[in-house]
Amino acid sequence: MFVKRLMVLLISLSVSGLLNAQYNPDNHVVTISKYYLNDWREVEDGSTEERKEVFEEHSKKMNPLQTKLVSSKYLGHFWTGKTDEVIVMNEWASIADADETIRSTGETRKKAWRKDEDREEFMAKYNKYWVGKHTDVAVHELNMDRLKRAARKHKENTFVTVVEYTLVPISKVEDGSAEEREELLQAHFDNIIKMDDRIRPVVIVNEYATIEDALDEDNSALWEAAWPDEEERKAFTDRLFAYWGYGKHKDLGLHSNWVNLSK
Repeated sequence: MFVKRLMVLLISLSVSGLLNAQYNPDNHVVTISKYYLNDWREVEDGSTEERKEVFEEHSKKMNPLQTKLVSSKYLGHFWTGKTDEVIVMNEWASIADADETIRSTGETRKKAWRKDEDREEFMAKYNKYWVGKHTDVAVHELNMDRLKRAARKHKENTFVTVVEYTLVPISKVEDGSAEEREELLQAHFDNIIKMDDRIRPVVIVNEYATIEDALDEDNSALWEAAWPDEEERKAFTDRLFAYWGYGKHKDLGLHSNWVNLSK
């Protein structure tokens, strides 16, 4: 089980740490926010069909115009949190790009719906499904050296897991060092994460095509292929796991990824 969970560990902690500015200019920034849905049954003339239609139209028209937005995910309720919560994870090259995109949202909408009456009519339909408030959860630095993206756009919703790990202080790892820790993490990413076809894009979390893939804990074949010698494999895993507390973690979420809203 821990071997599978380490896939999430690798990404979630390599980008963890609240930032005021990017530490490494080559890395990207990920913002995480919570938005809240109105119950469609309490929305005037509301329906799940219309909600899906307007949400997808909004993303289809806005995403191409938000050129500084590198990627985004809309994570809906599945086995975690409240049914009215939607977690939005946006990726930017920098905090400055995020600020500029947010400040220019109004102008971007004018480009997406050029006629005032069309824009006002659409936004009235779109906004009625949202409560109109949000919670800023976090800003993280995204380690681009350990980033896996999808080779194609998914047609069906995928599943995203979110797990938090706590780093073991290097001073508590026998003969530990920041350099060794980075080497171990990169070797694990190159040999396991990138080779595991069940894992879709990895940003801060792991994404799987099906719930069965998300719950399947066995990736031992990949470990054996990467380190065929049992003694070498054991030595590597023992050393790697020492930096991560041997599996202590907190499960933060399992969500349905609304792929038609994503960029």
